[in-house]
Amino acid sequence: MNLQLNLCCFERDEDMMSEHQRLMALLKGPDWYAHESGKDLLAVLNQGKRKRYKSMNSTADKHILTIMNLFDKEPAVRILKTWLSTYKLPLDPNRLKTFDQFHEQFGKFIINNTTIIESY
Repeated sequence: MNLQLNLCCFERDEDMMSEHQRLMALLKGPDWYAHESGKDLLAVLNQGKRKRYKSMNSTADKHILTIMNLFDKEPAVRILKTWLSTYKLPLDPNRLKTFDQFHEQFGKFIINNTTIIESY
């Protein structure tokens, strides 16, 4: 059985996934989520010039909220690193509404463990 999830489809709120989507993301793991959400952000970015950055930033905000709610420190940071290194996403911290919250929650981990992140 092949289960496909639309990662940006949140049922109750903009930042909440359904229980089924949350369970599937946890079962498939952070690496799967990193690549699926990275592809999703690339698809939004490649839609066209007019609204692509605004749309990508709002989609990235939703994914960052999901990452903070589902995964621990190391997997969350690895997901963001995958977006930046593998998919070369032009994420601007000044335009992301959730970046300060992400940095507050995971910033110390990033600064204290830069060797772990660089070796990934």
